[in-house]
Amino acid sequence: MRPIRIAIPSKGRLHKPSLNLLAKAGFKIETTSRTYATKANDLEVIFARAADIPVYVHFGAVDMGITGHDLVLEKGVDVYEFLDLGFGWCKMVVAVPENSNINSVYELPQGSRIATSFPRITSSYFNGLGLKIEVVEVEGAVEIAPRLGLANAIVDLSTTGRTLRENGLKEIAVILEATARLICNKVSFRVREDEITKIVEALK
Repeated sequence: MRPIRIAIPSKGRLHKPSLNLLAKAGFKIETTSRTYATKANDLEVIFARAADIPVYVHFGAVDMGITGHDLVLEKGVDVYEFLDLGFGWCKMVVAVPENSNINSVYELPQGSRIATSFPRITSSYFNGLGLKIEVVEVEGAVEIAPRLGLANAIVDLSTTGRTLRENGLKEIAVILEATARLICNKVSFRVREDEITKIVEALK
């Protein structure tokens, strides 16, 4: 039987803390800059985009993964969330141009365009409030969308608010707060519960 596979972010703000966590738990990772998979004791470690990890876990390509809670929600996957790892904190906010008179989502005009790379969460949030909006899905620099006239507002991740301010935006609502989570494929856990439980306990 193959080793338990765990996917961790290949870059970004969750990459180093994930490596450090595995190391503290006793999993020594041999890594090079071009490696997509490596061994760590009895684990097979896969390096992937944080946004893809929920999908890898959901479909059983890997047994476990470390990724942001926001990405688990956005992908709409059916996985176990075993641990809140406590690092990678951020919040998802609604923001508008700072020179706008809008200070609440309820002041947004009906049918407003909202630029975001989180269309599922954004749609769910505004639907839950009974507000009619149009989601414009973009990747990358979402903050530029209002300046270009692409959108009235954005939904994006923020930690300090600095990037919003630098782009002339202000926060008017917090949709959610998120940290890194340890997630697990449900079938993998059913079939290999003892092995996976040992890894979860080590990471605790």
